[in-house]
Order: sequence, then C-alpha cells, then structure tokens
Amino acid sequence: MPVLTLPNSDAQPLTVRAKALVFEDPASRALLAHIRQIAPSDATVLVTGETGTGKEIVARHLHDLSARRLKPFVAVNCGAFSESLVESELFGHERGAFTGAHLAKAGWFEAAEGGTLFLDEIGDLPLALQVKLLRVLQEREVVRVGSRQPIPIDVRLVAATNIDLLDAVQAEKFREDLYYRLNVAPLSIPPLRARVGDIPPLAHHFIRVYGQRLGTGDVTLSPAAIDRLLAHPWPGNIRELENVIHRALLVCRDGSISDADLRLPEVRGTIPRVTVARTAPTSANHPVSPPEVVVSGSGSGPDTSETALESALLTLFEQGRANLHAHVEETLVRAAYRFCHRNQLQTARLLGISRNVVRARLIQIGELAGAVRSPATIRIGYQQFGLLELVKAIGALERAFSRRSIRIAWTAFPSGTELCAAVHAGEIDLGVVGEGPPLLAHSASGPLVYLAAEPPAPQAEAIVVHTDAPISDVRGLRGRRVVLQRGANVHYFLARALDEAGVRMDEVAVVFAVPSEAAGLFGRGEVDAWVIWDPLLAAVEHAGGARILRDATGLCANRAYYVGARTFADGHPELVELFLEEVRAFGESANKNAEAIAELLAPAVGASRGALARSLRRNRFGLRAFDAEIETHQQTVADESLKLNLIPRPITIAEARWSPPETPIPPPAGKGSGVVVRSESGRPAPPPG
Repeated sequence: MPVLTLPNSDAQPLTVRAKALVFEDPASRALLAHIRQIAPSDATVLVTGETGTGKEIVARHLHDLSARRLKPFVAVNCGAFSESLVESELFGHERGAFTGAHLAKAGWFEAAEGGTLFLDEIGDLPLALQVKLLRVLQEREVVRVGSRQPIPIDVRLVAATNIDLLDAVQAEKFREDLYYRLNVAPLSIPPLRARVGDIPPLAHHFIRVYGQRLGTGDVTLSPAAIDRLLAHPWPGNIRELENVIHRALLVCRDGSISDADLRLPEVRGTIPRVTVARTAPTSANHPVSPPEVVVSGSGSGPDTSETALESALLTLFEQGRANLHAHVEETLVRAAYRFCHRNQLQTARLLGISRNVVRARLIQIGELAGAVRSPATIRIGYQQFGLLELVKAIGALERAFSRRSIRIAWTAFPSGTELCAAVHAGEIDLGVVGEGPPLLAHSASGPLVYLAAEPPAPQAEAIVVHTDAPISDVRGLRGRRVVLQRGANVHYFLARALDEAGVRMDEVAVVFAVPSEAAGLFGRGEVDAWVIWDPLLAAVEHAGGARILRDATGLCANRAYYVGARTFADGHPELVELFLEEVRAFGESANKNAEAIAELLAPAVGASRGALARSLRRNRFGLRAFDAEIETHQQTVADESLKLNLIPRPITIAEARWSPPETPIPPPAGKGSGVVVRSESGRPAPPPG
C-alpha cells in the first residue's frame, strides 16, 4: 500500500503531528482492516494513540473510504482555541453575538456539512462545551452563539485524543455520557515501537521527501542504521522518525546514512539485532505472512541461530519430555530475563509481549516473589455485531472493573482469526470468537485457552441468496460466487453444508470479504450467496430482498466461545470470573428485555432496532463453563475441520481447556459473595472434568 500523507505535508511547518503513515507491519494491517470495516458507516469514531502516531491521517483515510468522500473533511484542534472562542468556532455565531462579531459566521460543524468533522485533542474541550457537543450529537443540529434557531446538520464526527479519556472521566474532567457517545467505533493506533515493520518504509519515504528538498540525490540506509532504527523505542513516534531522518541527511556522507549519522541515544542494556524479513506485496484475498522477526546476539547470524534452536528442539522431541511446551516457554522467559539484566520492561520488548505477561510468568517460574498484581488495564477483543459489542455499548464492564481501579481497553477485530492472533501475540487478554478461529490458533500452538461458552445457536447463521435467485437448495451453489468473512465460523458451516449437498468446495467460487464489503457485493448482485450470522442475518431478513437457503441446524452448533491468554487467566482468575459474570448478567437481561435493549443499543452498534430485536429474540444467552460435554463437541469440530483441510494438523482441545481455581471472587465493598458461572438450566455448572 502507498504511503498516506497529510495534504501539503511538505509545506507544513514542524509540528508534533505525524505527516505519513504506512500499513506494512501486521499490527498496522490489522488497523487498516478495521478502518476499512467501519469507514462505510456513519458511526462516530474515537481514534486514540500517542502523539505522532498518525491520528489525523487515519481520520482522513476513514473519510476517503466513506460515502462522504466527495464532501468536506474539516480538521479542528480543540486545544488550539481559548475557552471563550471554541464555542463560536465549533457552532458559529450571529452578528453582534459578542464584541467583535461584526458579521455572522458559520462554525466548523456547518462547514463540514455532508462530510466529516475531525475534532483532534477532544480531551481538551472544556466541560461546558462537552455538554453542548453531546446535545449536537444527540439532536443532529447546532445553534449559533447569539441565536435560538437550530440548524440541522449532516456530519460524521471523528474525534481523537492522546490521553486516557476513561481516566479523565474518573477525574471528572470529561463527561461519561459524552465518552460513550464518542466511543461507538473505537480505533486504537499502536505506537511506532509496536509496529516495527512500518519503520523501514517510513524512513525511506522521509529520505525521498527531504532528499528532494535538500538536493542530496539518492541516499541509502546502511544495515547498521536500519538495525538502530528498529531497536530505538521511538517515544516521539513517526514525528521523531521524520526529524531523525531529516537531521541524518544533513550530516551523512557518500550517499549513505550510517548508524552514527542518526544520532540516536544508546538504549540501555544489550540491544539484540532485529531483522525484519521483506515480504511480497499483498492483495485483498491473498494476504502475505507477517514479516519474520529474527533476534540474535552478537557473533551469530540469523541462519546459525535458527539452526541451533531447531537442533535443540529436535533433541527435546526425541527425548519425549513431558510438558514440553511449558518447559520451553519457561526456559525462554528465564533466559530473556537474564539476558536483559533482570529488567522486566526490556524483557517484554525483547519477547514482544506486555510487561504484565512477563511479570506473571516470572512469578510462576519463581524468578519473582509475591502475588501477581491486578493489571491497570484489561485488554478485551471483540468483533462487530457480536454480544461483546453490545456489552461494550452499555458500559457494564467498565463500571464493574472501575470499582477495582481497572480500566477496559477495547479493540475491534474484523474476524475471530485476527482476534486469536492478537491473543497469541500478547496484545489481548480476553475476547469472544466462534468455533473455528480458536482451532487455527491452537494448531499454531498459541497460548489461547477456552473459558466459557454460549448455548448453541445454529439458527443464527445461514446461507442467504437473493429473493428472486433461481437457487432452491445448496446444490444450486455449484459454480456460483459465495461471499463470507475469512476465518469466521461460517467457513466451517459452508464446508459442512456443501459436503451434505454433495458439492465439493472447489466447485464454488468463494470470495472473502469483511461484512461491510460483503453487504455491498451482495446488494449489487456481484455474488450469488452470502454466508452470514446474527445480527447481520437478522438485518438482511428485516430489510428484505434476501431469503435463507440453509441455516446451520444439524450441521454446526455455532457456539460463541469466551477465550483468553493462558498467562492472564492463570494469573488473574478472579478477573476472568468477574468478566464472565458481567457478560452472563447482560445476556440474562437481553433474554428478558429484547425490545428495550434493542431500542437502547441499536444506534450505538449501527443496526436497526427491528433487526437487533429479531436477533436478540432468536438467540438465548446463558454463559456456561467449558465443561467436558462442550470440550467433546469442540473436539468433534476440530476433527471435522482437519478432514475438511481447514486446520493444518490434529489438535487436542483438552490442552486448551482452562480450569479456574475453586475460590470465590473477592466482592467489591457492599456487594455480594463470589460469582458462580451457571449452566443453561440455571443450576451451578459442574466443575471441569
């Protein structure tokens, strides 16, 4: 993908903003997939990230990918105006409204009519203006200063901040109701140090930009310079990288930038050499593998290190050692911790996982004493149009965990496969997925464990065709184009449905697309069938123009599984139980009050009230422990998936089954006793095993 830049970025003065953005690193590609997923909607977006990560560029890209692309994009920095002026700037004023108001003036909301308004540094907005902004978002109209006449507006709002708004809410510096109104579709931009694959292409971009400006001709980066760039923590993110390259071009000689030319400070401790392997270009339907990152100490190249590692592993395989995975993981963490001179933060950076995970593992293996502290943040992954998105919209988890001084960091994923990959990478603690994605993660020996499950919902996923399509059964899909989301459970369902009908998978042209793109393909008649799940399925039924060809009854249980990182679950079982209890409580409420919950949450999740109510009525929620019965079912799914070539090797589900300790959750002050996860019948679920 080409480099994204701000308009006229070459002519802009130095600022703390990032002027360029690429999507080469796996973390950036996941961000891009999320951007493409939410861009077509009109949902309000909250972009978070450190200063200099590219929040405005992301906002502009959202606009460019939306149906509003031909209308204005207006960017406003909320911290750039005094408190007395910001209201006039945002909402406009009438002539004579205040001293100096000689003419009437439209505000930024009116200027962005039909398009997108980007409010940067939204956390700097005064409390009095937050109230008025909330009203504008609710009523979709503005009132100019000095006027009583409301003016209707049609504007999509994208807000951005580099501060923690939940902390600001708790400090009573930001309104909680405005926070939830803004946080409908969150986008979190990782810092540059978390997406090292973006560093080389960004560096080469800035070399071209400043090389043309300075007339330096062709300039290259030496291998040592690239290593130094990849090892630097980049507290100033992309803006800091731009400054470093600009300065290096001024001092470099002989057309090459050396590591000394970068003038970067030495990172404390021994810095391993990091090599990002180059990959071929990507395409929508054939994504490349993530860049390979090879870490080696001095005096040994990547090939030598990998050969030695493989040789050692083969020796262990031949010995038939028990609990080999746990032994290798313990050895890796222990060695990395000592290599980094017993520095937890450096160990986390070296291994590419969070410091909390490192600390928990060090305590478990005896390198640190004491109990694992509760984390300051719990990272939860969810998919659009799923139960956790509804839980997020209602704010129940935030309230439950805030009583323990823990905040929730939500991350949306276009598919369960990407969510599982984030668990594997140590980026997500808890989440919910369908039956298929955790099988892929397990087959890759990921650290994912099953925590609980929803009841079966085979009627909640189906193959739909156009109402007037001459297709009467699944056999009619032979030679047709079928769209579905890559990695979702519907892939397994389609394979089972085709097998039942005597149709081979290669006799159907499968098109992979995220739901927003799939909806367009289906609506325009570019595909013949769409394999979909609730509440999207309910939305399609509610809108008309489509009929169900076959649902998953008799083929797939279509359970939702709550999963987590093994280290997090083992280290914080009481937080896992609290998470599951809050989800269970919301599910019970949804069972009893489908219409009311649909009316409340439909705007927040971007679904019609009727479609959401239909989905809630069709699905009965009731969280259940991942017991022996469910384990057996998922093992059957795994075995069938292997036969259908959907996973690469046999797996044993029991290895990924989490067993919580038999201790109650310490209740908050004034609350009841510990949580018990109950079965679908309402009785306490039997203990695992």
